[in-house]
This record gives sequence, C-alpha cells and structure tokens, in this order.
Amino acid sequence: MEGRSLELGDKRRPLVLAMALGLILAFALAGCSNPFEQTSVAEARAARVAAMSPALTGDDLVREGALTIGLVADDGAPYVIQGADGTYTGIDPDVGAALAQSLGLQADFVPIVNDAASALVQVDVVMGVSAEQAMGQVVASDYVEQATGFFTLGDEPTVASADELMGKTVGLQEGSASQQLLNASNLTMEQKGYENLDAAMEGLKSGEVDYVLCPVYPGAYLAHEMGGIAFCGTLDIPTTQGVGVSSGSQALAQAVQQSMDDIRDNGVLGVILAKWVGDLPHLTAESQVTGVVLADSSLAAAEQATQPGSAGTNAVGADQLPEETQPGEEQPDEYTEPTEPDADDGAEAGDQGEGAPAISPA
Repeated sequence: MEGRSLELGDKRRPLVLAMALGLILAFALAGCSNPFEQTSVAEARAARVAAMSPALTGDDLVREGALTIGLVADDGAPYVIQGADGTYTGIDPDVGAALAQSLGLQADFVPIVNDAASALVQVDVVMGVSAEQAMGQVVASDYVEQATGFFTLGDEPTVASADELMGKTVGLQEGSASQQLLNASNLTMEQKGYENLDAAMEGLKSGEVDYVLCPVYPGAYLAHEMGGIAFCGTLDIPTTQGVGVSSGSQALAQAVQQSMDDIRDNGVLGVILAKWVGDLPHLTAESQVTGVVLADSSLAAAEQATQPGSAGTNAVGADQLPEETQPGEEQPDEYTEPTEPDADDGAEAGDQGEGAPAISPA
C-alpha cells in the first residue's frame, strides 16, 4: 500500500522471528538435551522418522520420503500467497513445511482448487480444512480459527461490547459476507463501503470510520503490517481449521497429529502465527463481542461465505515475494522461514474477494 512504512522495531521483527524459529526448529527437530551437540539434518530426520508411532512407510505417502501438501491457492493472504513466479508464502506453507520437517520428510507443495476431499488422491494432507469441509478426511489438528471480526485503532487486542459499537461508523466491503452478517445482527451501526479490505483499513487509520469489520485473519494480517490497529472481538462464534488427512490413512493421521502437537508445544506454531498476524489471540467463543445476537437464518450462509476456499471469497496475486519451494518440488533440507512481505512495496486496490488484502501482480 502506497505511503505505508514500517517502524524501526517492525523492520527488526522478521529477522528476530526468523532467528527464533530457526533455533526452535533446530532444537525441537534434533531433540538434543545439549544445544551444542552436533547433529546433522539427515541424522535428525532419521531419528524423527524412527520415533514416529506408528512408523510411516512409502505405502503411507504419495512419494516416499516426502510429505505432499495441498494448498488451497485461492485462500489469499495471510493463508496462501502465490508469487508471480509460482512460489508460495503464508501461514499454510509455513505450517506445512514445519509439519514435514517434524515428520522427518521433505515438503512438496501442490495447489488444489476448493475440493479438498478429492485432492487427497494426489496429496498426503490438505491445509486449512474445517470439520464442515472434511468429507472423508480426518482433521488431524487445528491451527487457525475462522470468524468475522472488528478492528479499531489501538495497540492491544480487546473484546468490545455491543453497547460500545452501537451507533458507531464501520468500514466494510459492499455486498460482502461480513456486511450480510452485520445486517443479521442486533447491532445498529453506520456502514461505509469500501472497494477492498486495504482501503477500509486505510479509512480506519485516517479517521473516516471507527471500526472495520472483516474476516479476522486477513484483518489481523493488515493490522500487523500497518501498526496501530487492534482486534476488538468477533461478530460470530469462531470455528477452527486444521490439517486434513484421508480417513483411510490411519498411520499418517496419527503421525500428523503427533507432529502438529509437537510444533504447537515447542513454540514453532506460535512463531509462525505471530509473523503473519501479530498478537492476534487464539479465538474462542469468549472472543465474541458481548451482547451481540445473530439471526440464525442468515448466520449459516454468511459464515460459509467467509470460509477460505469458498467461491468468490478470496483471490490474490503477489509480487516481490521471497523465493519459496515451487509447487510439487522439494523443500530445502533445512527449513528456512520465508521473509515477510515488504510493507513498503505496497498494494493497489483491485477486484479482490473479501478477506484477501489486495496485492498487485508484477
């Protein structure tokens, strides 16, 4: 976005996070009690594979020695951002790469289109699957939440009350699922429409509106990039999304669950999420704006429309993004956290679906 700059502390954050993630991954993967003990990547992988219970074999995987990871490429930022060169960055590629490394496997990324269930004949796992989307899959572990939420000027996440929001001005995308959900609630707010989420956030920064309403993770991504904007509660009750594994692959499902638990417990998942959505808290029913009431008849349709991968919700092109593993190619031996998109390069308004911050192709 033009005219946007990072504070000095923000410029240091990607380096600090990358160093932290590298150290956490190194120690967690090697399983060393002594951090100065030398363990090669190959040895660490072999130890990790041997520790799997049950152990994975070539029969459990699309390609022996690799975890083939399906990415819903049109989910948009911050989940999956596709560069002009076909490479991917975002929460899903980062979590997928960390999962593969925890399993002692290479990471192969493959783009899929919406139907995660049918894609499992071509991939081992699909990132970002909800229980409602599972259909023949086991959702091995959740790592993100889905909800529509409010953002306002501030530095610390809070949960607002309905009384605080009543009569205030809210920025949103005209005709979006967020607008439908707001209209189905008991909140009476003055609505100001914007072409895309980037413009709405700029309107918040400039004082045109008091709040912005949008899908939470894309909003948190922009709030983290812009600074001075804080999450202040969801309009609906959050749902979770995780790693989809075929229900017929019991050994793989158990191994994925174990490894996802590991990267959550050892802090790797937290570092990845903090890189993309800053200090956004884990979303639960307690994150919902207090006193809000939704009309049940409109709730299901609006919530479905806000899910990543739903038709027309998210579309993104990207430029100046760091080089990543090509779709279908191997991840390098040592997982290196991708660099954050450069906020100074900016984004232009375009025909983007709700929840996908606009990033112009080169």
